[in-house]
Amino acid sequence: MCSKCHAEGIATFVLGALVGAALGVLFAPAKGETTRRKIKRWAEDAYEEGKESLAGRAEELKERVLSHAEELKGKVAQAKVRAEELKEKFSEKAEEMKERALEKTEDLRGKAADGLEKAAKKIR
Repeated sequence: MCSKCHAEGIATFVLGALVGAALGVLFAPAKGETTRRKIKRWAEDAYEEGKESLAGRAEELKERVLSHAEELKGKVAQAKVRAEELKEKFSEKAEEMKERALEKTEDLRGKAADGLEKAAKKIR
């Protein structure tokens, strides 16, 4: 059986059940007023049960969200600490590289000056 046919069959069954229930209520031996009162009570009870169930689920969801938020805050704090550590480490390395570059530059200046002096002596 195709899934579309199956879905149509289920929909037809549900519609038939609803129509049957409605006809059963309409043709019930109880008075209309009594039947309406029973239906009203049933609807109010179902509403209250649904409201309580929904409130319970909302509270559970709230607790889960708060729990995940706390976990996330902890992870963010750890990431900040790690980022600060890395920043310090890279700053130190950059400073070391800067100092080495300055030393090399000074060394090359000295060698260039010596070379220029030797060249000037040879020219004289």
